[in-house]
Amino acid sequence: MRRIIFALVAVVGLAVAGPAAAQSFTLSGTATVEGDNVKLVSDFSDAVATNDFGAVSFTVPTGTTLGSLTTLSAVYNVTDDDCAGGSPRFQINVGGKNVFVYLGPSPTFTGCAQNTFLDSGNLVGTSDACRVDTSQFTGGTQCSTWAAAVALLGSQAVTGIQFAVDGGWKLADKEQTVLLRSVTINGTTHTFGPDDGTAGGKVRPGHVCNALRARMGREAFNELWSTSGTRNGMGKCASTMAHARNAGLTHERIMEALAECIAAGRTGAALGACVAARDAVSATLTEAKEAKQAKAAKRKRGKAKGKNK
Repeated sequence: MRRIIFALVAVVGLAVAGPAAAQSFTLSGTATVEGDNVKLVSDFSDAVATNDFGAVSFTVPTGTTLGSLTTLSAVYNVTDDDCAGGSPRFQINVGGKNVFVYLGPSPTFTGCAQNTFLDSGNLVGTSDACRVDTSQFTGGTQCSTWAAAVALLGSQAVTGIQFAVDGGWKLADKEQTVLLRSVTINGTTHTFGPDDGTAGGKVRPGHVCNALRARMGREAFNELWSTSGTRNGMGKCASTMAHARNAGLTHERIMEALAECIAAGRTGAALGACVAARDAVSATLTEAKEAKQAKAAKRKRGKAKGKNK
């Protein structure tokens, strides 16, 4: 376990810069931001074509190639009815065509738990047969692995990536609805709240923890945070983030403290205590305590002065 924990230091370190700004994504089709999520609907129950699909598009740095992608993951919720028809999926834009990466359980990419937020885990490097589709390219195939796709197209430039939903046609009621909570592409986690991790300048614990779980994968996240190493670690993560936020820390400082504590080998309850005990946290608490004491002393002097009149 210690080897896994130290390996996660680099992952958390990448999160110090925080999630991507809201302008790093664009919406098309039926995609709309609702609270902390993007809602995407594919409705083939009518003759209207404009509601057949929804997509979220993400920019990537110039020079990104298919072979240079290290992380591609999503936290999503199929609320109606299932993963189906090759949807939801990632579309990786290469030379005006797309490499498709399908979400949902292998090998059929159907059977997604309904009304449950699912973590795809990192799809880069997946060995699942047929999860990757390179059929739009010469020499490609509809049923491919990540390694085969990189062998075919690894040196070619990636110009953008979309999370797409258009599988309503495949379902009995002709409708598919998906909520997208976050997408991670290499070192950037995209979330969709008011300011992606903070609200009114305050850290949003749920955003931070969801982004970490998306980056690490559920198993590693739980091993890091939960007391037993097997149960859901979200509660412990959120309470630690909330405690640090209430102490006045910024998102950046919290992530720095988290990386330091992971590097020291802390996990579970000890990790939460370590983050809360970092110098910046202690300094903030000390400043607040001193300010409170100064205010009380001032009131005391005021009362004493009034008695002496």
